[in-house]
Amino acid sequence: MGIAGSVWVSGRAEIVNDVHSDSRFVNGTVGISSLMCAPLKAKDTVVGVIKLGNDLPVMYTAEDLKLFTTLASLAAVAIENASLYEQLQETFYTTVYTLAETIEKRDTYTGNHTKRVMEYSLAIGKTLELPEKDMARLQLGAVLHDIGKIGVRDSVLLKESSLTDEEFEQIKNHPLYGEEIIRGISQLKSAIPGVKHHHEKFSGRGYPDGLKGEEIDITARIISVADSFDAMTTNRPYRKGLSLDEAFEELRKYSGSQFDPEIVDAFFASDVMEAFFSANSRQKILL
Repeated sequence: MGIAGSVWVSGRAEIVNDVHSDSRFVNGTVGISSLMCAPLKAKDTVVGVIKLGNDLPVMYTAEDLKLFTTLASLAAVAIENASLYEQLQETFYTTVYTLAETIEKRDTYTGNHTKRVMEYSLAIGKTLELPEKDMARLQLGAVLHDIGKIGVRDSVLLKESSLTDEEFEQIKNHPLYGEEIIRGISQLKSAIPGVKHHHEKFSGRGYPDGLKGEEIDITARIISVADSFDAMTTNRPYRKGLSLDEAFEELRKYSGSQFDPEIVDAFFASDVMEAFFSANSRQKILL
């Protein structure tokens, strides 16, 4: 509409030093007396219009318009680059999610486990007010935390009864396999702590490195709580999942030994808890 709409259609910058006498004047420009409009062009396509106006009569000149058009061109390039970056990021995350879901397809009993662990982890991170950089690491680590299970034999991973000590030792290698898989991909290296150490225990009695307390990366400590909670509340061939109350009690019981107490407290203070107790929430979470 109006002058800006005309510039959008024509693709040409304009000076309108008397806005109110212009036939294209619309109420949206009330208060503006003088105006310059320039198209934002990306690869010869107009993606927007930038306006510069003054509520006092100003005689904009051709030199003003030339400078303004140059700034508009720079802005258009920046906007296009930002859009391309967002598309690239979206493609990257979609690829990562697809890779993680492919691993899940091997075990039908853990359907959407990765998605739930990611949602729980991000809710905890939000409660802890983690910096944006750590939230990004947390998201990647949560999505990829079980990627190393691709290296575990089906006879062990899909076994419908309790594991032997030898089989459990094989399962314990999956964090190391996960590290090996993502170490060669520069965009995923930030996820290594969450992938490799999400089975470490706050007491130092976890695996694979026996790290203790804050030696364990914050993302791994968060994923540990999220992963354990989802595992406890999910049905397996050899046992029925715990109720929410039973799982909550387990988190409290092992807070300070298996889990970081601060992370457990953040879990109970997170938005996840409200979702659990809203109408039909448990069914929605599991779907």
